[in-house]
Amino acid sequence: MDYSKLLEELEQASGDFQVPATRFAAEKMLQDLGKRPDAVAFGKYALANSSIGTAKFFALRGIKESVISSYAVMGLESALSLRDELLQLALSNSRDIESFVLDSLCWVIAVITKRAWMDSTEEQRMSFTHVLCEDIERHNTPCIGLVVATYLIDEISGGSKCSEFSLPWEFHYLCKQTFENTHLKRLFEAALKVMHHQLQRSLDTQGVSPRGSRTIAYERRSALHVVERVLGWTFTSSDANKVIDLAFGSSGAASKSGASGRRSGNSSHSGDLEDGDEYNKPGHAILDNELQNRTPLFPSEWQDLLLNSDVLALFFSIYEATLNDQMHIYFSPGSSHMALQCMIQISGLRGKSIFRQTETKSADALRAHYAAAIMQNQLRIILHVCTMDLTSDASEDMVVATTQMIRRFIEAQLDEQPETTVAGERLHPLALLAAGVPETFEYFGQVSKFICLLLRATSGILKTGDHEGIDEDFGDMDNYFVMQAFDELASAWTSIINEIREWRFQVEASGVAEQGQLAGNNSGSGGITGADVDGQIGNRSVLKSFTQFLTSTAYMIRSEYIQLRMLMCEDSVKESNSRDDAQSIDHGLLAKDYIVYEDQLQFFALLARLDIQKSMDRLYESLYSRCSALQSEFTRLEDVMSNGTYTDADSTNTQHSIDILHEQIHWIVLLMGYTLADSGNSERVLIPGSILETSAASHDIEHDYVVQSIMTILKTLQFELMSPSSILASYGSPLLVETLLWTLKRIAPVYFMIDSSDYRHPSPNIVLSFGKPSDGGSGPAVIDGILDFVRRTFDLWTSEEDVLQMCVDMLLAFAQRPNIAQEITRSFRFTPLMMYFTGNIHRFPESIHGSMIEALAVLCCHSSSEQHEQGFTELKSLILMNIAQVVQDREFGRHFQDSQVIGRLLDGLDMLDGIISAANLRNMDMLFDLLFEVQPFFEQMLTIYAYGQDIPRKIIQIVESAGRYLDISSLPDNDQMIRFSHNVRSVLQKYERSYHGNTTYEPSADTETLTEITTLVQAVSYLVHNEMGFAPNELDRQVSREVSDSFGETEVFGLYCIHKTSTQAQITAPNVMRVYMQMLSELIQFRTPSLVRWLPADTWQSIINMLIAGVDNDIYDVEQRTYEAISKLGAYIKLVGLGNSSPELHHIFSQGIRQLLTKLFSALLFSPFDSQLVESAGTALITLGFIDSAHMHDCFRELLVQGGSSAEFAERLSATFTKFNHDLEACDAVKLFLSSTGPIPDPIDGTSLRQPLFEFLVRARAVIRVK
Repeated sequence: MDYSKLLEELEQASGDFQVPATRFAAEKMLQDLGKRPDAVAFGKYALANSSIGTAKFFALRGIKESVISSYAVMGLESALSLRDELLQLALSNSRDIESFVLDSLCWVIAVITKRAWMDSTEEQRMSFTHVLCEDIERHNTPCIGLVVATYLIDEISGGSKCSEFSLPWEFHYLCKQTFENTHLKRLFEAALKVMHHQLQRSLDTQGVSPRGSRTIAYERRSALHVVERVLGWTFTSSDANKVIDLAFGSSGAASKSGASGRRSGNSSHSGDLEDGDEYNKPGHAILDNELQNRTPLFPSEWQDLLLNSDVLALFFSIYEATLNDQMHIYFSPGSSHMALQCMIQISGLRGKSIFRQTETKSADALRAHYAAAIMQNQLRIILHVCTMDLTSDASEDMVVATTQMIRRFIEAQLDEQPETTVAGERLHPLALLAAGVPETFEYFGQVSKFICLLLRATSGILKTGDHEGIDEDFGDMDNYFVMQAFDELASAWTSIINEIREWRFQVEASGVAEQGQLAGNNSGSGGITGADVDGQIGNRSVLKSFTQFLTSTAYMIRSEYIQLRMLMCEDSVKESNSRDDAQSIDHGLLAKDYIVYEDQLQFFALLARLDIQKSMDRLYESLYSRCSALQSEFTRLEDVMSNGTYTDADSTNTQHSIDILHEQIHWIVLLMGYTLADSGNSERVLIPGSILETSAASHDIEHDYVVQSIMTILKTLQFELMSPSSILASYGSPLLVETLLWTLKRIAPVYFMIDSSDYRHPSPNIVLSFGKPSDGGSGPAVIDGILDFVRRTFDLWTSEEDVLQMCVDMLLAFAQRPNIAQEITRSFRFTPLMMYFTGNIHRFPESIHGSMIEALAVLCCHSSSEQHEQGFTELKSLILMNIAQVVQDREFGRHFQDSQVIGRLLDGLDMLDGIISAANLRNMDMLFDLLFEVQPFFEQMLTIYAYGQDIPRKIIQIVESAGRYLDISSLPDNDQMIRFSHNVRSVLQKYERSYHGNTTYEPSADTETLTEITTLVQAVSYLVHNEMGFAPNELDRQVSREVSDSFGETEVFGLYCIHKTSTQAQITAPNVMRVYMQMLSELIQFRTPSLVRWLPADTWQSIINMLIAGVDNDIYDVEQRTYEAISKLGAYIKLVGLGNSSPELHHIFSQGIRQLLTKLFSALLFSPFDSQLVESAGTALITLGFIDSAHMHDCFRELLVQGGSSAEFAERLSATFTKFNHDLEACDAVKLFLSSTGPIPDPIDGTSLRQPLFEFLVRARAVIRVK
């Protein structure tokens, strides 16, 4: 056939495609090219006769699309013949074809090879691989073998770079499995030989013509493409769990959040490997499931290659060679980047397979041999990096990659558990390194120096003032790449310190040796080689050595970090002063330093506790010297002001000095806070052992820098809280005051009123300074002083919301420690302080009123009965003054929209919410009485204020808090419990009516609205928890039937209210959906009969719609709860039924079950699915299948229809489905479920269904899931 005219059209369309005005018309012709029955023949004609590169490019795309779609017609032999013809074309004309066309040609060869892979014999596959390897070994330029190998690896890997073949997952999996067993390693070896050959050539030909060097660099780059991909290859495994993960296309809850991004997209390859590294094209992975920050697990067959010292050294040498390539104009930074990625990957080898014992070496000897090679090569890189200018842009990639490879190596080593045992104990990973690698301590020493060097380099930038351009590019110095590199190493170093701490704890807890033996009295000896690790060294001697090493290096790192932070403080003040609007900056809008820099501060604290004596000495001296300097500045300023010689210049200079000192003290105090105590979010915090020992070892309090540091923090706070009338008050720092209060909030609950019984050997100095009076401590005096600080803080910083909030948070932290709270209430300052708060609360920001009331209410609970009652009455009066007094006012109906009226009501409601949050057994009755008293006011406000306004939102918040914090079982009788339930239901009814009564309200998804819906959902959930306690369902409740029915009606109405006041779009918002599905699952578990009895049909329709939305949801928790709810509800419908419910409800459930069955069936068989959820989702599917078995069979028949006319497809699916049915019939859990009786049946035991479920789904998805 004459294709000349068609070729002209193709060339014209190729030109038009590059012009925006004609692109659309040309695109249609180019897309249809692959659909022609003669696309292959025409493509070959175009390649032979066209002189236009883009025309050849699109012709090749047509060939590729035709082969994929018409392979069954073409047949294996024709496909292989076409591939070999194209390969020969590439080999014989590689220098004459444009690079992008050649690149596309190699891609098409790879695509054809994969499509024919499973039909080819192993001999045919090996023959093709042999051809590629032969071409690679010829060192041609360009090397077609390397380029084809690169694309072939991409295609067979099944990742995002894999083309769309419209073939089942099983095809891709088997291709990958057979390819990786033999062919992948051969291509890897060939690429390594090229790298080694070219490395030798580059060393032999230094100073020769640029053309020769360019050839070497090009071939090296091509080989790196192959090697990088192989080192990132995720190997298939015979492990059942890994096969399951691959089959379902997801590997854990963490991956679910990104699932939606993997479900669509088309893969295309049009990039040029020579032109750049941006090779990630749109597409989705069908086999990828490996974590991105860890080296893949290599099988034992790769041991001879990857554990070879020469091969390991090659990767590091290649990187050094790519650096030399930079002198040439043709250099692409992609080469060095790929070399760096290879070094990172090779530094993290892990797993039992790659380190499997051989005939001559044990597994631990192999690990030691590998670690020695990596350490030696990384040391060479580290020493080279340390000689570079770390702050230059050219060094960025190498600095960051070096830190990443160090971190990868350290974390991989710590994760590996040696097999050797010494004295009955398994050898620790660090002991193995110390035993088998002579360079161990040299390596870690250089890493510690590198950490210091990074900090020093950053300090150098600040000293020279060269950071202005950095701030423009990175925002601030902490975002600079040098500090990012520091963060990488800090994370690795933290892993080592934590490992040492855990190791020491285990050794001490084992009881094998006393503390003296821990110093290293062990029979093992050191200084051995990796060849004979076993039995040569013990854990304890290495523990001592590593502890000493970390202690000696910690001082250097701490010193550099403190110096850097002090310089950053100076720079921060200088930058603030240079801004015209510096005074207008609201620091409250900025994230707090103790949050932003938490990782660095915790790292510093770990380092400090290694040698707490020197650390506290240094911190104390730094704090004391700067506090003294600050006081001197204030004294000098006061003298100048009193003498009348104060000038504007004095003001500017003094303000600058004071600001720097404030900033530096702020950071030193933060470092102290993290060092002295851990956070106490989840459990009671005790004084760290190292700090306790250091304090106890001090001769007296004056030389106990732990005690003196805390005292200095208190004195600094006292100094900062000078009288508001002082002329120097305006020079104070709210940031520093807030930091001091935060630090006291962190450390005071740990150190103040210390209970000696919590410690084996308490520090006498700490007990004397901060302990109980019964122990001779001065804790009460310190508490008195702090209460005075609280009063002065509110006097001085009345308008500083963040400072006051932190002060209240500190009080609340104290209130939650009984020893401290009791001492506070005994203080002569407490009652005046409480009166001060309640009498002046209008002076303080309204945002802190609620938490202030909560703190005071909790403190009151630790006082005497009379004092408690008086305190609660005072707080109650304050609340009612802002609620009852306003609502009962005769003019309320006229002025209810007045901003002051609304403000007072919101303030009162906020305080009511605060006092409810302080609920405990001592004030529970009072709180219930208070709620009953304000109930009429709630109803009146909900009648007046429309839905969507602030007051209804706040009332729902109070209902949520009441359900969460109040214990209904504490009420004296059933009448009171029913009254509480009725009151809540009445509020919800008024709330729901206010929604329908607001004709101007339009549903929206703004933050406030979604928060309100979330609060309403949580209110219902907490009511269920509160009333049901630990009962499994409403039949086993702990309260009477009458009370339970009352609460059941309230809870069901709460669910009804949620759906009446919210749209489906609002509920399906991620944060709302999480709490909604949890609440729904609990309601169905506890209240199914009540739901069926009381819930209207239209609300059931909304619930079923939500369950449908929860199936295959992108949020793991939502999916899990959805499947639980479906299983529980399905069990009830199957075994109990809907009884005399309306025909409408029967119809809704019938349709809903079919919709849920269809979506579940589709999700389990087609979608990327978290394998951890398969059990619960499968249980839900099976339960619904028992209810409507006919629709289940319809879903299966539809699946067979979708498979087309393939007899093999239908036969395999039918056999899989039949076996699954037989397995279910034989399952004891299913038999037990179907024979269950009772008003609230339990769902099927999903654990018994795991095996048949996974067998069915893996086999079915292998045929169905297509890419």
